Amino acid sequence: MTAHPFVSVIVPVYNDPDRLQLCLRALEGQTYPPGLYEIVVIDNGSDESLAPHVEESSRTLLCSEEHPGSYAARNRGLSLARGEVIAFTDADCIPASDWIERGVARLLSSPDCGLVAGRVEVFAEDRERATAVELYEMITYLQQKKHVEVERFGATANLFTLRSVFDRVGTFNGAMMSGGDVEWGHRVSALGYKMLYADDAVVSHPARRTFAQLSRRVARIVGGSYALKKIGALSLVATFLPPVRYPLAIWRDPKLKSLRERSEAAGVAFFDRYVQAWETLRLASGRSPRR
Repeated sequence: MTAHPFVSVIVPVYNDPDRLQLCLRALEGQTYPPGLYEIVVIDNGSDESLAPHVEESSRTLLCSEEHPGSYAARNRGLSLARGEVIAFTDADCIPASDWIERGVARLLSSPDCGLVAGRVEVFAEDRERATAVELYEMITYLQQKKHVEVERFGATANLFTLRSVFDRVGTFNGAMMSGGDVEWGHRVSALGYKMLYADDAVVSHPARRTFAQLSRRVARIVGGSYALKKIGALSLVATFLPPVRYPLAIWRDPKLKSLRERSEAAGVAFFDRYVQAWETLRLASGRSPRR
């Protein structure tokens, strides 16, 4: 493979046209050779046409996927992608200008590499006036190094892989509303591929600001975990136990600047745990996962 293989960047989107435009502008300004990458945007059933929002992007292909779920949308993008290298990010992410260049270099740096997960910088709308939820998300959400080295997957907010890996491992489970990157990553790991973390391949991701937004995110992730493995009685009980170690880790995080910030972020950890517990009970009673 050459030092600059053709890259397909796959971006699913659902009702987020404004942030999609920011994402596409960042992708248009990449340091990677302009003729050697394409952007595939998949509209996953948005309420309004996204065509006016992508027309400024000269190398973007817009398609649609009616089946709800970002993994079904990513599979649709894969079916149209022309690249030897496949890169994933989300419509609400802003890739750094050298994101593709750094991700591809890391992917090609090691034989038998199955995936590269890049760093995700979660940021507050206004750092000096960050909400408790924003503080919590800034230090806990999308911890890619841990995902790769401990949990054996990479979040699709910032992920690079090869077409040949999909040919062998298969595509995402399109029926999953969340956790499809976890399930796919475990298949990659099971076949013996290497997984690498790239601290210099960076995308920025806005933190959620409100408890309602966090609740929806936690419920969606619990739904994905529940789909991967039915939660037994002991695990169900464990979700109701107070989270002790997590708030202690939050308390020591250097990103938090004051006693107030540490207290607020630690408090959100308890909210997170009990949303998990409630959503687990809801799914155990036979309800459908949330989108």
